Amino acid sequence: MSQPIERESMEVDVLYVGAGPATLASAIHLMNQVAAFNEAAETRGSRPIEPPTVLVLEKSAGVGDHMLSGACMNPKAIAELVPDFENQGFPTENICNSDWLYLFTNKHALPVPAIFAPPFHKRGYHVISLSNVAKWLGERAEAAGVDIYPGFAGDEILTEGGRVVGVRTGDMGVDKDGKPKGTFAAGMDIFAKVTVIGEGVRGTLAKQLIERFDLQGANPQTFETGVKEIWRIDPKKHKPGRVIHGMMLPELLKHKFVGMFMYDMGDNLISYGYVTGLDGESPHTDPHLEAQKFKTHPWMRNLLEGAELVRYGAKCLPTGGLYAQPKLYHDGAMLVGDSASMCNAARLAGVHMAMKSGMLAAETIVEALDAQDFSSKTLGGYAERVRGSWIYDEHAADRNFHGSWEKGTFFFLQNIPLTFVTGGRGLVDEIGVRAGHTHMKKLSELPPNEREKEAFEFDGKLTFSKEHLVGFSGTAHEADQPSHLVVADTDLCSTTCAEEYGNPCESFCPAAVYEMVNDTESPGRKKLFIHHENCVHCKTCDIADPYQIITWTPPEGGEGPDYTRM
Repeated sequence: MSQPIERESMEVDVLYVGAGPATLASAIHLMNQVAAFNEAAETRGSRPIEPPTVLVLEKSAGVGDHMLSGACMNPKAIAELVPDFENQGFPTENICNSDWLYLFTNKHALPVPAIFAPPFHKRGYHVISLSNVAKWLGERAEAAGVDIYPGFAGDEILTEGGRVVGVRTGDMGVDKDGKPKGTFAAGMDIFAKVTVIGEGVRGTLAKQLIERFDLQGANPQTFETGVKEIWRIDPKKHKPGRVIHGMMLPELLKHKFVGMFMYDMGDNLISYGYVTGLDGESPHTDPHLEAQKFKTHPWMRNLLEGAELVRYGAKCLPTGGLYAQPKLYHDGAMLVGDSASMCNAARLAGVHMAMKSGMLAAETIVEALDAQDFSSKTLGGYAERVRGSWIYDEHAADRNFHGSWEKGTFFFLQNIPLTFVTGGRGLVDEIGVRAGHTHMKKLSELPPNEREKEAFEFDGKLTFSKEHLVGFSGTAHEADQPSHLVVADTDLCSTTCAEEYGNPCESFCPAAVYEMVNDTESPGRKKLFIHHENCVHCKTCDIADPYQIITWTPPEGGEGPDYTRM
């Protein structure tokens, strides 16, 4: 499409990108805070704030459809936002009354009461479906006067003189060759006084904002990929209120960052998840395979005997913590939730931090609306609020978690207990880290016995191939559109990457999106084929590619997984 495109535009006061816990909590809190400000202004006889027009853009077809998390949620943020949330029908699956850390060997499982493992002490936390929570929050946001546009993906940040002035949504109705179809609809330019970006992990607009305005944190952000499955188990094995986290001792001793969780949901369902660090040395790192292999452990095999698989999905989570947190604001823009590194990887918890970050952003926006100043001078109050809140206290207490891991297993096991008694410092503070993909070794650098990926046969009952599991994610993408997974140099995949790393994209993607197939035009050589319709929107490829030539972009609005109850 070489001809200039005419685009419609609209103006709002506050624009949120992404309908997740951070942005929806922020929108609700904003409307409540404006009402409280105006009530106080009337009492004082001072000038009120004009009720703002607030819009939330969401790339999924419905609010919550792309939401995936464990999740065992600390209720402190939702209790601040909606004090009587339990009486308001908050979609809690169960409340934790039994928390354990399991230490797994190859054949055995040693349960340790979580009271002896502080990061995993979850009594009173709420086991939730983040998808259902987002839907619940969305209903309350709309009731408060917030407009939500599902099916619209943010594609580009709009700037003017170094200031963010809004967002352009993606074009729809474009064929695989980039030509407009009969259903073509140009993306809209939405202008706002302040744009709050809460797209989740590795969001397209967050990346643009951070890179364009140099907002990077002290350390590069690091990530894990979490693979999640929901199973319906034997009612006799179902224990409402049970929360289990697990560490794999053999993998820990090999310095492979992996872990599991298992939460009992309602209706005899369990939420099973397996997280894999994206900073491993092996180009064969495969989060999906790790999750399948663990289900063959005797403990898991017993739990899932006779069970039925219900759902599958995957999502990355930021693990860099406080020292990887980007600058939270810029002229006309703010970052909230996972886009702002609001996740505590040490405790595998982030929903409450995301919500609180959104609420603090909302309080800052009220000040900006009152002053009609949306520059960094006023929006910088958001960072000050974060620093004075329990978000910062929690982040600071675990600030050296990932850095300790990067210095090796022995240092990690020695230093983490010390962080509990030194306010998060440990033996040394502000440990530097490298971006995860830089740890990947070339095949030639590995021991000969590790250069081939291990074989594993899926049994179709307990363990399943990626292709099979994608069907349980509900993902759907129009085939006749440009691939939203943009590879800058596919020739490199066929030559240099094949030789140096053995095409790790075939391993690290949990949805069988990337496949090296025979190149009929060059016998003896393979070329990359992208099954973009399989994508479950986890962002692993954008993060783990050793050459950093894969860019995840939003597909047509409304497309992607259906993470109902995930």
